[in-house]
Amino acid sequence: MLETLVVYSCPVVVGGDFNLRAQDDNDPDTRRFVNLLSSFDVVQHVHGPTHLRGNTLDLVATFTDRVPDDITVLPPGAISDHSLITCHLPIGVDSLPLTERLVRGWRRVSRDKLHRALADSQLCSTVPDDMDVDQLFDTYSTVVRR
Repeated sequence: MLETLVVYSCPVVVGGDFNLRAQDDNDPDTRRFVNLLSSFDVVQHVHGPTHLRGNTLDLVATFTDRVPDDITVLPPGAISDHSLITCHLPIGVDSLPLTERLVRGWRRVSRDKLHRALADSQLCSTVPDDMDVDQLFDTYSTVVRR
């Protein structure tokens, strides 16, 4: 999934209960997880216990260029055995460049007239053997413009 998200280059927040003791650097699963995140330039931002038993199980991770502000970890046990984690992620919206285009009103085109015009054109006549590719494309372009 991270491979797909990297391609899109959009702001992403990966968060939730990972059931992984993120505070334990000696745990092989934690090391593999941290290495996986760092290989995609992703950083985990929650530090400290997020579970009643003292483990850091609930995580918030983002790409390194999108660091969340005001991360708050409420103590576990109020509603569940996990903490409630909140944060603000500054996200700017890039405006798309304005593109102007000419669109034909295809609904108003008479299919019968179009069919007859194409059938009567050079496109549907016998092509001389001595025409090269450039001449064929020029013929096509001229007929379609008409």
